[in-house]
Amino acid sequence: MANVVPAGSLYKFLSHKRKVLALYKKAQRHLEFYCAPQGSFLSCCRDVYAYEHTLLRARFDKHKNETDPERATQLLRLGEEEFWENQHPMPIIFSNEPGGVAWERPVKNQVPEAYMNEWDPKYKAMFPDYFENREKWYKLKQKTWDDEISWLKEWDKKNIEKGVKMTDAMPAAKERDGFPPFWWRFVTKPLEKPKLMDWFPNNGDKW
Repeated sequence: MANVVPAGSLYKFLSHKRKVLALYKKAQRHLEFYCAPQGSFLSCCRDVYAYEHTLLRARFDKHKNETDPERATQLLRLGEEEFWENQHPMPIIFSNEPGGVAWERPVKNQVPEAYMNEWDPKYKAMFPDYFENREKWYKLKQKTWDDEISWLKEWDKKNIEKGVKMTDAMPAAKERDGFPPFWWRFVTKPLEKPKLMDWFPNNGDKW
């Protein structure tokens, strides 16, 4: 099995410190929403927010040196339950966060790379160099698939024996100058910030 944790199960593999920091950030953000009513700015009630934020930070600092893992886990569970019961009913969702207007905007309108297998030959002829390399990549994928899967299983076995926690990080290549696992997934990855074409309007072009 590949050394990847599903997104829905990632929380259980996070460290206790990461969970506490995430809870503190969520609590602080929702406290800000309570202090700044919908449609207003936080600057109009900064004094109230500063006071409440100081009390919130004091509650976290009170138990920051807890050494008993069972008690620390229980405190975290109680804190998450308290946050869930008192979270803001209409929190402000920032544009780049999940649920925001710009969340995953660069990839929302993208078509999977495998869709190019169904392209008409006349369209493939417009990009001869790319599709020539693409055929080589797919042949190399079929050739190296079994070896890379066996390396992933071997890597997972080593981590289990060492007691290392599962993560979503892929291992490096087994051999020097070898191909890392699943390298072909990123060969055709588009640019995250594509550059505008020269003819694009309002970019200084004098066409």
